[in-house]
Formats: sequence, C-alpha cells, structure tokens
Amino acid sequence: MIRMKLMIAAILMFVSQTFAQDATAILREAEQHYQQRETPDEIAKAIEAFERAAAADPKSYEVAWKLSKAYWYQGNHSPKDQKAAWFEKGITAGLKATEINPKGCEGHFWLGINYAMLAENSGKMKALGLIDDVKKEINEAMAINESCVCGGPQRVLGQLYAKIPWFKGGSKSKSIEFLKRSIELCPNDTQSRVFLAEVYVDQGKSALALEQLNLVMKQEPDPAWIPETKENKIIASKMIEQLRKSKQEGS
Repeated sequence: MIRMKLMIAAILMFVSQTFAQDATAILREAEQHYQQRETPDEIAKAIEAFERAAAADPKSYEVAWKLSKAYWYQGNHSPKDQKAAWFEKGITAGLKATEINPKGCEGHFWLGINYAMLAENSGKMKALGLIDDVKKEINEAMAINESCVCGGPQRVLGQLYAKIPWFKGGSKSKSIEFLKRSIELCPNDTQSRVFLAEVYVDQGKSALALEQLNLVMKQEPDPAWIPETKENKIIASKMIEQLRKSKQEGS
C-alpha cells in the first residue's frame, strides 16, 4: 500500500512537472506573439497561446497576469461594441492572478486596469460602481511595489482622479501629483506625460502641456512598450497641432 502511494505521488509529480514545462514553452511562444501585438493576427495568436499556457498550468501567476494584460490590449484595439467583453475577460484573468499570488503587484495592477477600462466602456451607473474596485486594486499594487509596471499605479490613479466626479474623489491636483510621481519613477514613459498634458490643457495651462508633449515626441521607445509609445506620439502630435492652432486663433 505504501509503495502504491509512493508510485501515485511520483506519477502525479511527473505529470505536474510535465505540464509546467509545457506551460513554460507555450508562455515563451505567447510572449513572442505579444511582442508583435500591433498586428491583429499576432495579438490573437498571443491570446490563444496565453490561454493554452493557462490551461497547461492553472497555478501559474505569470501566465495569469500576462493573459490579463493581453486581454486589456485587445480590448483597447477592438471595435467599441466588443471592448467590454475583452475587459471582462481581463478581469477574470486578473482575479485568477491575485488568487494565485495575492502579493504580486502585476496581478492587482492589470485587474485594476481592466476594471477601469470596463468602467470607461459601460453605462454611467455601472462605471460609478466600478471606481472603488479600480482604486482598491491599483492601491494594492502600489502598496506592494511603488514602481510596479514602471510607475503604473500612479499613472492609472492620475488619470482616474482627472476623470471621476468630485463626489467620487475627483481632483485635478491629486491627478497631477500622481502623474508627476509616475514620471519620476519612470521618466521614459510617454503615457503619463500625455495624461499630464491633458490635465494641463483642461486647466488652460498650454505652456506646461506643450512641455510634456514635446518630451513625448523626443522620447525613444522602451523596447517593452514600442506600440504604446507610437500611439502616444500620434496623440501628442495631434494635441500639439491643436494647441498651436488655438494660440494662433487667439492672437
């Protein structure tokens, strides 16, 4: 009987190790596709591979949070009527990541991001109901690691406080504070600078907005964020053009 139990334990360990090895190989495949995510076929292949990796190793924290991130990217680049479904998938994967490793900042961060994007693509009442979920997860990520995802929590909170109503804590001064901290933690990031420029435009501080936008245009992309940097430069270019046009019209 003891020998039989030992044999079963050995077989289970072998199967577990085999699945983990398979998941690692599939994860590498998924990451290679994700690097080419600007191409629709590639992000689709990345998601399919991440999903296979999750099936091969359901207890992998890395697979879970990276799947949540991939769903977020697909949601951001899908037609408006399809966005919410992708962000809901991102939430499911993010919840799985935080369940596997409650002390991992990435799981909380991507869960919070997907909550935020679902709120942005939902009706007003549902959106208001999701704000506390966003704050909870993003603050948890920041508490675990202030520099999580290159100042990501501060970036998210900066945009959140700029957009939400006052009765939910909205504050332009808080927004600027968080965005400046994000830039301190990750000077090469372009997203926080675009968000900060948008807040300055809302405040009528065109010179400060242009300062941030010009820095975006000069920034060499981080290899991990090449598609996002390209997108931010397009946004920055359009904002610069609009600000210059407004200045000329006001002269």
